[in-house]
Amino acid sequence: MIKQFNQALSQKEKSLKLLYGLINERGPISKSDLIAETGLTQTTCSRLIDELINHALIIESGFGESSGGRKPYLYEIKSDIYHLIGIDISRRYTKILLMDLNLKVKAEARLKMNQTSTPDVIIDFIVDEVNEMLTNHQLQTKDILGIGIGAIGPLDREKGIILNPVHFPSPGWVNVPINDMLSERLEMKVLIDYGVNTALLAEYQNEFIKTHRNIVYVIKGVGSRTGIIMDGRLVHGSDKLGMYGQGHMIVDIHGRKCICGGYGCVQAYSSISAIKNDVINSLKQGKNSILADRFVDFEEIQFEDICQAVNENDSLCCEVIKEAGYYTGIGLSNVINVLHPDLIILSGPTYTDMDLYYDVVTETAFKRSKVIYPDHDINFSRGNLGENATAIGAGGMLLSSYLE
Repeated sequence: MIKQFNQALSQKEKSLKLLYGLINERGPISKSDLIAETGLTQTTCSRLIDELINHALIIESGFGESSGGRKPYLYEIKSDIYHLIGIDISRRYTKILLMDLNLKVKAEARLKMNQTSTPDVIIDFIVDEVNEMLTNHQLQTKDILGIGIGAIGPLDREKGIILNPVHFPSPGWVNVPINDMLSERLEMKVLIDYGVNTALLAEYQNEFIKTHRNIVYVIKGVGSRTGIIMDGRLVHGSDKLGMYGQGHMIVDIHGRKCICGGYGCVQAYSSISAIKNDVINSLKQGKNSILADRFVDFEEIQFEDICQAVNENDSLCCEVIKEAGYYTGIGLSNVINVLHPDLIILSGPTYTDMDLYYDVVTETAFKRSKVIYPDHDINFSRGNLGENATAIGAGGMLLSSYLE
């Protein structure tokens, strides 16, 4: 029945959809709270609840607190009536999750991206893994509501196209109609949004919806991506950012040249490629580092090697990371001073793989923002869902599309 929710509906069907959406968002929830939220009469609400139960869309899930009489029944959605596929396509990996309607992960697959990861290779990987997941869990195509994708940009979200991302590890990622390609191969509904948006929605709905209304979410790695929730609503922004995307706030007008052609962008100091270049150039100048003993050819050094060296307190790598974190913190303080968020969630390998980088960024941003707005309370977090956030949120986006 959920698949019918985004068709033309009668008034009764609209009420069923409204009720189901509230139970999905707020459950376990009592009938009295549903009546208060919807304005339905008790008789109508009871009849609709019975119908949702008969359609196996919701279940009774225990009792709430009594206000003096009998304890009220609580209702929540039946999570296994359908399943969702959530996909994360980034420059580092493609991840696929099979989830129930509560966004609980049932199966996952991951492929590290490299120079062979062309669109055809990734599409084949997704199709093969999804089919294997369905077989292993005894599901059919009709049991899946659809596929949600969180991807790097730029995108044409309406047409479902990945346009022309820079620094992608393999060729061919230009004007890729990924929604149509997957929909044709798997015969499922497919939606796409920026991965940072789906990750933010996942973290917000999982943990922060009850405590924060204004959130900035940053994913930083090869590039920098930013998602924003203001007053509890996702700010979708535009598809017109272009191939260079975000991360180009100027933090030093006389600074180093960036890939976008400008000078002094945050990206020029704190991307993975910028950090690697700074470390490699310093080693070539003869500076001491444990990496000098581990590599003959410094060009072979990878970001993971730098993270390990930082976590071993290597002086050179720590110096590079502190500088990168300082410039990032300056940029983040500007975001705080303009948007006044309650919470900033910092994700991506630069933040998750090195405590030093996270600490320098947050300390710098906190101190600089307090100069102008000393009374503004700002919190920082690395989130709670880790690497799965983007794919989980993509699945949630797909479910939400039926309930809007």
